[in-house]
Amino acid sequence: MTKLIVVQNEPVATVVFEPKVHRGDVVLVHGFTGSKEDFSDCGPMIAEQGYRVLTFDNRGQHESPHSKREDAYTIKSLARDAIDLAQSLGMVKPHLLGHSFGGLVAQRAVLMAPNYWKSLTLMCSGPAGIGFREDFLSRETLMSIPMEKIWDDHMDANDLGKPTYEMKKHRWKMSDPRSVATHRDHLEDEPTIVKEVHATGISAHVVYGENDDAWPLALQDQMAKDLNAQLDVIPGAGHCPNEDTPQLLSDVLVAFWNKN
Repeated sequence: MTKLIVVQNEPVATVVFEPKVHRGDVVLVHGFTGSKEDFSDCGPMIAEQGYRVLTFDNRGQHESPHSKREDAYTIKSLARDAIDLAQSLGMVKPHLLGHSFGGLVAQRAVLMAPNYWKSLTLMCSGPAGIGFREDFLSRETLMSIPMEKIWDDHMDANDLGKPTYEMKKHRWKMSDPRSVATHRDHLEDEPTIVKEVHATGISAHVVYGENDDAWPLALQDQMAKDLNAQLDVIPGAGHCPNEDTPQLLSDVLVAFWNKN
């Protein structure tokens, strides 16, 4: 059930999966144009293994209202949301996972609260911005053409017929184009902070699907080395193991968290 929680004086849409026996806490941060629904399969699976799971729509995405603040959609602001949401639920030393763009947010959250998090998992993510290939999502387009028309002209065919079609179409139309444009800019030019994250001493984990086509796999391998992180490659998965192989991903994540 979605619940709005006010952090930084504005509401954010959240979902919590509660375990029957509480072993620890986990915060999951979704990727570019994603939402809390990206974890609808693996969230309950993780909860079944004893972890309370918090996930949410990044500010301005899907059911999180559009912000009036100029800096609301920056990496630092999104990271502050993750910290404040976890603390508002009384989470103590939660594990943190960032998927894709969410990995950039998660890294920043570690630097902002280095003693708060128990571990950091970067899933199908990278050390920095990697450039952007979809010209139809230029800042100029996003700020001048209705979101519904962008979906119909460029994105509809990719998801037509899939079980998540209606959800993805709805969340795209609900999202703030200024949020999408700002996140796009971060994916273009966000600098690396991997060295600083490693210096915090946090226990790190790098996970990706064997067929991930976002950040180059060699770059993710190097990131794991730079973080002295455990590296797990999920067979049969692409850029979204949370959707492709949710049970396998959940088992891999829980096995790492159980050791920390």
